[in-house]
Amino acid sequence: MAKKKSKKKSNSSIDRIHWYTAIGIFVFAFLLYANTINHGFVLDDDLVCKKNDFVQEGIGGIKDIFTHSWYYGFSGTSDRYYRPMMLAGFAIEKHFFGDSPAVYHFFNVFEYALSCMFLFFTLRLLFEKKFLLPSIGITLLFAAHPLHTEVVANIKSRDEIYAFLGMLGVIYSILQYNRKKDIKYLLFALTSYFFAILSKEGALSILGLVPIVLYFFTKTSFKKIIIQTGMFGIIAVIYFTIRMSIIDLDPTPFETIDNSLFAIDNFWGQRATAIGMLSKYFQLLFFPHPLSFDYSFNTFPELGWTNIKVLGSLAISIGLIIMTIIGLRKKSIYSFAILFFAITFAITSNIFFSIGATFAERFMFIPLLGFCITIVFLAHHFFLEKRNYSPNTFFGIIGVIVLLYSIKTVSRNAVWVSDNTLYETGIHSAPNSSRTQSFYGVTQYRKALAENNPNKKKELFDAAVKYLRMSTETYPGFTETYHHLALVYEAQNNNPLAIEAYKSAIKSNPEYFPGMTNLGVLFYKLKNYTQAENYLKQSLLLAPNNVITNRSLGLTYKKMNRFKEAEIYFKNALDTQYNDKHLFDLVELYKAMGDIETAIFYDKKIKKFRSGSVQ
Repeated sequence: MAKKKSKKKSNSSIDRIHWYTAIGIFVFAFLLYANTINHGFVLDDDLVCKKNDFVQEGIGGIKDIFTHSWYYGFSGTSDRYYRPMMLAGFAIEKHFFGDSPAVYHFFNVFEYALSCMFLFFTLRLLFEKKFLLPSIGITLLFAAHPLHTEVVANIKSRDEIYAFLGMLGVIYSILQYNRKKDIKYLLFALTSYFFAILSKEGALSILGLVPIVLYFFTKTSFKKIIIQTGMFGIIAVIYFTIRMSIIDLDPTPFETIDNSLFAIDNFWGQRATAIGMLSKYFQLLFFPHPLSFDYSFNTFPELGWTNIKVLGSLAISIGLIIMTIIGLRKKSIYSFAILFFAITFAITSNIFFSIGATFAERFMFIPLLGFCITIVFLAHHFFLEKRNYSPNTFFGIIGVIVLLYSIKTVSRNAVWVSDNTLYETGIHSAPNSSRTQSFYGVTQYRKALAENNPNKKKELFDAAVKYLRMSTETYPGFTETYHHLALVYEAQNNNPLAIEAYKSAIKSNPEYFPGMTNLGVLFYKLKNYTQAENYLKQSLLLAPNNVITNRSLGLTYKKMNRFKEAEIYFKNALDTQYNDKHLFDLVELYKAMGDIETAIFYDKKIKKFRSGSVQ
């Protein structure tokens, strides 16, 4: 009896130590990213929260979030992605805590820290009591690795954190189910999988993790492994059924600016280049510097099969495959770690098929765990098992790596404070990227607009032109860059070059209505009303409800004394966006038409609008 009490007391003491450790890990991970909480919206953060109509409705928008594609709440059009879980999280946060970027950043950091805490408990279950020290080491290494900064510091990448939490829920619960035979764990595992794939499509790869987790860490028979994996397959089918009913089944093709592999016109050339890019991923796993927010066209030029990067990546990959096969029968932890990395990276690797991005640090967010497991277990084997050093030596080695990674992470976080800091760093870390060149040029343009010193203003405008032109030289099909270049020329009063740049934007994308609208407005300012009418009408064919285009066409027709046509477009603008500016346009139009009574009618509406009365 005394022995039973002693054992119970001992288990309770161990559990308490584990909880203290987990809380310490949570605090560590939270503090690592605490300096991102006061950051603003960066890159396209605001597209999924501040500028997303469904998210702005709070809890009331959740139904629309789950019945529309990812960007529908921002763009009003269907797209290829279905990731409602992240948007639902944003909507709940908006409902209860408001719309400050600090709210979203706080929850990014909090949920990342929570995922690191849960990772520790999952690893403890995975490796059981034998490997407590490696479980702690792996979690700390994972939490501190600088490749995670893009995900945690970028609000839009919350989907990666949710997918990771869902994956941990699957692994933890499927292990518990097979060890305790309690059906509630299986149900939670299936629910976690559904949560993960509703967060990000890439989480579908978790389906491949289920059988290897069961094979390596349980004594479950192959028949039961197949049956349980099939259950997760059913969840995947349900997801695809929902997804196919919501997303755009004929989406706009991926662009070369996003993935430079599309610039390569043959399949094998694309695959060779994708394999060559593995060398960069391997380098960043060990030595995460320099880091960049963007690796699009033309950061990675086409590589041939004889290129040293391709051959090196192939050699490493073949070596890892051989190591995995050798260790399979013995259920080697290294085989598991390599398989984990390969399975979770396969979808985004660009090796098997090309996706919507060339390369991204966020693609390593989950696969990185396989790397951490390998490194820590190698250190554990060499220093504790083979050399019989003290645990302090093991933790000393891991601690130095964690410290160096932590310093890099905290310093890298500061780069994500704003678009300006991000783009100014990016131009040095990814100088060959057309997008980085373009974004940097835009920052110089914005600075120029805010600058009062004429000499400094000119210098900034010149820098903007330099980098925007560099971007179009790197990738002549980059429509938005031509648009921004035109804006700079307009600000410099260089209208001929502005017109040329707008036309280049339209030539690169014949459906680019913002360029048509801006060009029409520029011709209006130059009093070339015929050309203004031409481009504005082209724009309206593509975006009939665009407020700026409708109003600009109304102003054009007014100048041409085509008052009835002006009336139509002014009213279109008013119907789309009811405000005093559009009401005033009608007042002035009716005055010009000599219809004073109607002018007075709309003037009264202006007074009501400004007083806050109903329309």
